[in-house]
Amino acid sequence: MKPTYFDFTVKDVQAAKSFFEQVFNWRLEKFQGMPYDYYRILAGPEDEPGIDGGIGAIADTPTAKGRPLTQVTIAVLSVDDCVDRVVKAGGKVIEPKMPIPGIGWFAACAEPGGLLFGVIEADPEAK
Repeated sequence: MKPTYFDFTVKDVQAAKSFFEQVFNWRLEKFQGMPYDYYRILAGPEDEPGIDGGIGAIADTPTAKGRPLTQVTIAVLSVDDCVDRVVKAGGKVIEPKMPIPGIGWFAACAEPGGLLFGVIEADPEAK
């Protein structure tokens, strides 16, 4: 399974949005349906190697804990099965399975040393 997405959690979303647009010529689009200010990052053309991502404001969430953060998300067939494997292998579930409207199911986890990562299961019906 390969990483398919990245998230940046930043202090000032609008300043970071402007920065990444200027530096990398990324296109950032407001993502509707999130409970906070969040933008999808379109990092390049579909036929170009690499992954797209997103950017949101720092919040007092279990993952960000009020600080800047970069998190990679890995596509999985089943979030439930993957979370079970994470726990059995000595990792932790940081944010339990939750819907990303129109995208799928997401959970944030950590390996035994504390490195954070996300897992996502595609499901356009997720609400």
